[in-house]
Amino acid sequence: MKIGLIGYPLGHSWSKEIHAFLLGEDCYTLHECRPEDLQTFFRTTDLDGFNVTIPYKQAVMPLLDEIDPAAERIGAVNTVVRKDGKFIGYNTDYEGFIRMLEANGIQIKDRKAAILGSGGVSKAIRAAVVALGGTYDIVSRNASDETITYEQMYANESDYSVVINATPVGMSPKEEESPADLSRFSKLEAAVDVIANPLRTTFCFQAHELGIPYCGGFEMLVRQAMAADRWFTGQPMDEALAIPCMNHLLKQRRSIVLIGMPTSGKSTIAQQIHELTGRDLVEMDEILTERLGMPISQCFAEKGEACFRAAESELAKELTSGNAVISCGGGVVKNPDNMRYLSRNGLVFWIDRDPSLLFGSASRPLSQSKKDIQRLYEERKDLYRRYSDIRIENNGTSEEAVRKILRFTGESES
Repeated sequence: MKIGLIGYPLGHSWSKEIHAFLLGEDCYTLHECRPEDLQTFFRTTDLDGFNVTIPYKQAVMPLLDEIDPAAERIGAVNTVVRKDGKFIGYNTDYEGFIRMLEANGIQIKDRKAAILGSGGVSKAIRAAVVALGGTYDIVSRNASDETITYEQMYANESDYSVVINATPVGMSPKEEESPADLSRFSKLEAAVDVIANPLRTTFCFQAHELGIPYCGGFEMLVRQAMAADRWFTGQPMDEALAIPCMNHLLKQRRSIVLIGMPTSGKSTIAQQIHELTGRDLVEMDEILTERLGMPISQCFAEKGEACFRAAESELAKELTSGNAVISCGGGVVKNPDNMRYLSRNGLVFWIDRDPSLLFGSASRPLSQSKKDIQRLYEERKDLYRRYSDIRIENNGTSEEAVRKILRFTGESES
């Protein structure tokens, strides 16, 4: 079987690795196809089937011999199968989106969604929202008979329980961008992004920061791929493969980020994870000491905390990709931008050790005494809670904490 993906531009795609895992064979190839070459691709391709991504989910439809009735109703195709010499189009974004919402407990029934964007994936999402018993407004930069503007959406913000980003805004390499300001909504129950790269967009990070339940497009990508493979192979797919597939890929692309108080055990835990998993080990304070050319306590004394924090933020910005285990300094959470960078492709664990078990050190300018430690803990605990995905209580052995972390990442079952 020969299958693949067409789109333009493709940039980095997870699809090859996803389908190799799900199908157990390396049969998936990427085809960056310019708009003027789309018809030629259909005439010359030897693929048995292919997925379709931006900007062709609607453009391919006139080139197909048949279109599945559900895809016809949606008005977009993202999966094409060649059967008896004919190209048949399907839409699996619809199913992938619904499965993602179900897996994350996000409710649509009797709720109104603001769907940002009017392209091919937006069409599938609209159909899914209706199927789940919800209603929606389509939000676009320009108003039309079918859409409202962002200004109109904000003016009626209390109408919306869910905001769904179906635009490419925030996709790598423009990760700093976000399609909407979630702080302007007073009754949001959830935020959903269809972007898979980065794993956590600025849009999703803001939801996390505000305490709004959210999910991102990587899970939708995996779940729609399972539905596509069902069409490619003509065989049912085991839904239980979804989580192992995600964990397999995330181990290669997602960092483990450890935050918490000084002496809470971050460095020891990071070292053990490095040894067990082979992940690169990043000790932020060690790197900063080398870059500054002096111990952190000396930097604080001679150049001030602001100098150190600026260098810390520059380093955090560099650590937005890869599959490292990153041990952060205790004050990294003081700057929200640091956490946005580290969270982009990282799962953040708060290593929380009881303050009575922490100890002071002359090398740590802000935590030299028990009194300093207690004060810092009270100042920072809410920030650790806000920016972490998972809290790990570390009042026992470091090995226990490591096992908990690796269970969460799917790298250990014990």
